[in-house]
Amino acid sequence: METIQCDANGAERSVVLFVSPDYVAVGDNQDYFTIPLTPMASTTIAKMLGASLPTPKVVDLVYKASRLKLEPFNYIPRGDRNTTPDLLYEHSKIIQAQTKAAGFQPGVFVAGIKKDVVVSAKLADPARQKHVIIYGWHRLDGKPIQPEYNGHVNWYVDYSHGTRLVNNRVIIDGVEYDYQSVLKDELLHTLLSYDKEPLSRTEY
Repeated sequence: METIQCDANGAERSVVLFVSPDYVAVGDNQDYFTIPLTPMASTTIAKMLGASLPTPKVVDLVYKASRLKLEPFNYIPRGDRNTTPDLLYEHSKIIQAQTKAAGFQPGVFVAGIKKDVVVSAKLADPARQKHVIIYGWHRLDGKPIQPEYNGHVNWYVDYSHGTRLVNNRVIIDGVEYDYQSVLKDELLHTLLSYDKEPLSRTEY
């Protein structure tokens, strides 16, 4: 996807990002499970594929660019019910049904169905070193249900969490850069991040 964003000096730059069209799943197009993951598992998979996790700003850019925008489906919290495997699987099936009802096939560039596991300046929060940061789950009006939040410990996973991958190859004004290096760059980090300062950490 291509977008125009401003660097730290306010100059407009052309940015091309390569992102997965959907969240990490297991199976194939005929039988698959969009599976919530811990940030550690998400990072391991990303690194194996030459990718990283999005920032909240990238999540917003993905939502704007997505071909299919679905209304989030949520359950009423009841104890630890939202973390049980059967509910995680049921939520995946509901999303598949929503996709089919909208007239699309698996693999469409979709958004609005999960809260993203993200990276941000909160990774360096000394009081939250073993926590996950989540953001997103946009409603059809474009507003996210989940603000950037790092209150859950990093082993916590529920049905609403999702892992979308961002290729480490980023093209800025026709020049290739590394995604994590951009996030650490004094001038370029604002192209991909809402944080005022460059990120000191870019992965869990």
